[in-house]
Amino acid sequence: MDHTREIRSVRVTTLFNKLLNLQGLWIEGFAFEDDDLVLYARPRRRRMVCPHCGSSHPDTRSGKPRRWRHLGIWSRRVWIESPIRRFDCRRCDITVTESVPWARHGSDFTKQFEDAVGLLAQRTDHTAVSQLFGIAWVTVGNIAERLVDELLDPDRFATLRRIGVDEISFRKHHRYLTIVTDHDTGNVVWVAEGKSSDVLKGFFKSLPQDVCEAIEIVTMDMSQAYQKAVRESLPNAIIAFDHFHVAKLANEALNEVRRSAVREASRTDPEQAKAIKGLRWTTLYRFDNLPEKHESSLELLDPELPLGMAYLLKEQLLMLLRRPTGFKPRLLDWVVAATESAIDPFVRLGNTIHDHLDGIFAFMDNLVSNARAEGINNKVRLLSHRAFGFHSAAPLIATIYLCCGGIQLPQSLHLL
Repeated sequence: MDHTREIRSVRVTTLFNKLLNLQGLWIEGFAFEDDDLVLYARPRRRRMVCPHCGSSHPDTRSGKPRRWRHLGIWSRRVWIESPIRRFDCRRCDITVTESVPWARHGSDFTKQFEDAVGLLAQRTDHTAVSQLFGIAWVTVGNIAERLVDELLDPDRFATLRRIGVDEISFRKHHRYLTIVTDHDTGNVVWVAEGKSSDVLKGFFKSLPQDVCEAIEIVTMDMSQAYQKAVRESLPNAIIAFDHFHVAKLANEALNEVRRSAVREASRTDPEQAKAIKGLRWTTLYRFDNLPEKHESSLELLDPELPLGMAYLLKEQLLMLLRRPTGFKPRLLDWVVAATESAIDPFVRLGNTIHDHLDGIFAFMDNLVSNARAEGINNKVRLLSHRAFGFHSAAPLIATIYLCCGGIQLPQSLHLL
């Protein structure tokens, strides 16, 4: 069988125009500088556009050449070089550098390059991204900030009805972030440094009044600062404390009782103290989830002694949190039993639950937990750990929005 192959002559500049597929420019020539490929281009449009207000101005002056890094071709780094002009914007009343359609304002990279960096940064650590693309670690964070500024949905607050509020430590010496999550979309809608009442009030003040009035439920831990901000800013919202935080307080109280028992036993019977100390993981398990290897350890728990009584109180409380039917009167009975137990940590726990009954009942009535916010916190910790920490809040906030804010980047980028 005869095979016929048609060979067409294509100008090199036309080939590069088709390969790059960049909007708003024409490739007019190229050169090799060491192992890099430099493509000389010119803008398709003649009028200059302000990057701030978008107004256009006539071309009245020549520009100075500037380069932007583009995605590599044939294992070579590629640079786009084009003249760029400065002009006086009459609307902004400032001197600006013209906007170009192939790159974001203030960036030394093309949009396709930054989209590729952002797409990979959503899936792996900044160090791997910087090594793959041959850019600085801090540059990855700067690109993330530009992507967030452009792509984060400005209408994400309009449909807020149920939100979760939580704080997370991102650095030593009490450096915290406050994170607000939309329960219905699962996305982070707002992040700011700090965990005070004023920080959360700043979020509510940035919302239109009708959005504040539309928020129905706010889930959170038992932070007094956050409660104050919600009560003062959201007139129609119900505060709900989910079972996760109540269970956490119960486990902390039980652990405090166990440590006290270890200290008392160490004075008279070191062997018994050692045995009680080994009960830490046994007592933290739910009874119905207790592994077989820990079952024999429960024999050390005497229900007549404080540790055994504390374990039973903890199990009764966690059982109540899983049974919404008849929950309210049973929880009130549990509060009475805890406050009358004479076990100081559980007396305090009983008083704490009594002071927050409305929020706990709201959780049981609506069955809206803070699980989404806690899941976001776990993801934020992973983002921070895989970046080996952040020195300031701004790059971490940008990374949180990029990875947890619902930003969708093109999935068909050719990185190599």
